[in-house]
Amino acid sequence: MSPGKAVFFYKTSESDFEPLQIEQNKLIGQKSGFTDAYQKLGEPKSLAPQDLAFGNPQTIDVCYVPPTVNEIFCRFSLRVEANSVEPYVCDDRKVSYWLKRFVETYKEHGGFKELASRYAKNILMGNWLWRNKQSPGFDVEVLTEHSEPIVIEGAQRLKWNGVWGNDEAALATLTEAIENGLANPQAYCYLDITSRIKTAFCQEIHPSQKFVDNVEQGMSSKQLAYTQVDGKQVASLNAQKVGAAIQTIDDWYTEDLKRLRIHEYGADKQVLVAHRTPKNGLDFYSLLPKVAVYIRHMERDGLEDDEESKHIHYLASILLKGGLFQRSKG
Repeated sequence: MSPGKAVFFYKTSESDFEPLQIEQNKLIGQKSGFTDAYQKLGEPKSLAPQDLAFGNPQTIDVCYVPPTVNEIFCRFSLRVEANSVEPYVCDDRKVSYWLKRFVETYKEHGGFKELASRYAKNILMGNWLWRNKQSPGFDVEVLTEHSEPIVIEGAQRLKWNGVWGNDEAALATLTEAIENGLANPQAYCYLDITSRIKTAFCQEIHPSQKFVDNVEQGMSSKQLAYTQVDGKQVASLNAQKVGAAIQTIDDWYTEDLKRLRIHEYGADKQVLVAHRTPKNGLDFYSLLPKVAVYIRHMERDGLEDDEESKHIHYLASILLKGGLFQRSKG
């Protein structure tokens, strides 16, 4: 799954693409942090009352809807490739054989359809918009190579485990397109995805925020992601952030907690906890040596709603995500 950047723009009577630009603001912030008034161990600093009232000059990037605009568009492309059908590089023929056989067996038992359905839900629900979903409403349109446009109106009402009603056909069509791209090396699956977001007067838009290591004088301490269009800094979501939202499908580790982004250790960055660890045996590296067992399970029982099948779906999703899985030498 290879997404591109998601770019924000709006339309006017003269143009179908007016870039939504990033601005730089200089402002006086407030001193409100713990360390402004306390030592590390919680002891108060020796400060005059006015010391905490002085402002803190800042330069930050911001992005707002122009005052004459009430709809913003966000568009990205997604390429789906069958890169998981066999290892790209592997110096152990036995490992390569078992991984290839695992994926082939998974494909034969319809496993890619389960993954494709989950990816399709995240796309159609607009989860890749992140905070920008919080709006009066938004639509999602997906263009594929081999079907009519897939359109979801009022996508904010959709729920992961809810009833999709008239939108079931759209979900099925997109699932089929993604499944074919994942499973068939000869297939070419390219998706063009656009969301139309209703917004209020001069509301803030939330592009990706850059990680800034060192801030030079005159630069913003908070920098937003952008792409260049005709010399303009156009607000965007990083491809990695878009991909993270699409790959937030892992609910196989528990019955009670939220879905996680596919990760070898089930990392939850919101609460800084890994839910899949060597201790509980649910991490990728604990499950990977069991591929032969999982192949026999699929050949005997298929893929059902049982613990073994959940491990199988998780393993397949990691292999689809890709990465370097070698053990270090020494």
